Amino acid sequence: MKGRSRELLLGQLIGQLALLLAIPVLTRLLSTSEMGIYQSGFSIALILQPLATLRRELLIPVTDGQTSLRHRTIGLKFAALCSGIATFISIPLGIAGYRSFAELSLATGLILMSLAIISIENAYLIRHSQFRRLAARNLLAGTLSAILQIAAAFFIPTSFAVAASLLIGRALATFITMAHIKVQTNLNNKVEQKPQHTISAILSAVMASASSQAVIVGSLGLLGPAAAAQVGVGQRIGGTPTSLIGQALSQIALGNAAPLLREKRPGLTDLLRRQMLQTGSAASLMAVVLMIGAPLLAEPLLGPGWHQAGVLTAVFAIPLSLQLVALPPTTLLVPMGYERRLLALQTFRFIIIALTMAAAAGLSKADIFITCLATAIAWTLAYIPIISATFIATRKHDKECS
Repeated sequence: MKGRSRELLLGQLIGQLALLLAIPVLTRLLSTSEMGIYQSGFSIALILQPLATLRRELLIPVTDGQTSLRHRTIGLKFAALCSGIATFISIPLGIAGYRSFAELSLATGLILMSLAIISIENAYLIRHSQFRRLAARNLLAGTLSAILQIAAAFFIPTSFAVAASLLIGRALATFITMAHIKVQTNLNNKVEQKPQHTISAILSAVMASASSQAVIVGSLGLLGPAAAAQVGVGQRIGGTPTSLIGQALSQIALGNAAPLLREKRPGLTDLLRRQMLQTGSAASLMAVVLMIGAPLLAEPLLGPGWHQAGVLTAVFAIPLSLQLVALPPTTLLVPMGYERRLLALQTFRFIIIALTMAAAAGLSKADIFITCLATAIAWTLAYIPIISATFIATRKHDKECS
């Protein structure tokens, strides 16, 4: 188990570190306007991803073989449809003369498909315990995408080229590490599952992404692409702990919990507690490093004119690092059958963050630093109800299965 976790973490670390190291190159090759459009498209794609995949990536690991295959097919087809719609919308927008919005729509569609492919296909590998293959995919997806993005930005410095490179890199990594698994149906050993409330699961994930991406998208609409670039790069750097190892931690949490859920065995509470203690230590260290180092190193690393991004990285260091701690709880609630409860919690979280951001922007006359600081505080406090609710749910599961 420990060896498997180390492989996943190492693969994710190398892959996401490659993407992170690509940012200083992209900030030098792309104009702030193009970078702002790309970052905003990435944020919108993150918000739409749960809708595009129908949250099948959280159901695939905890269902029987035939059902997981059906979830995989449905998720990929619907994601392709959503991505196609977003891409097609860019055509009439471009014809009407709304160039920035057309580029934003096109980038969103491409990034959305890249997110959907990797999440659905990774969940399928988790279901069939292909963890070494999964670690290799995490590594390849990041490194290939980073290399292609830099090459694209050098020759075609546009948000479209960078977004397309991300999709191509992840698609190639997925194809190279594809597992051909023969699924057998066992009619005498069906896995007992709680009823799944798909719409609630989708909406809760949309609300969760909207909460964390609201400042970037709001900055694009209120302050323009250049400001959105500063906020977006600040959040991407501030989310370093999550971007480096977050996906692997989520995969580990789901992979370790899936047998307990499928076989109705106790132990979820102890598993969750151990995971959160480990992630909490890492999150604390990363938050301190980002708060001290980001303002000092922003311009030397990103280039002239990016100092504000370093300051905003320090502002968001705590809530974005805490995402590591929140990943195990939010990952487990859906396969445990608590989609509706998670929806209520995520909606409450979004409302608190949105109201705080709106009030801070109004009172400070749209001062971006004060707005982001107030939002970061609300964001941090909003994790508490979700974590508490997850421990209540795991204790109930353990008690019922004892």
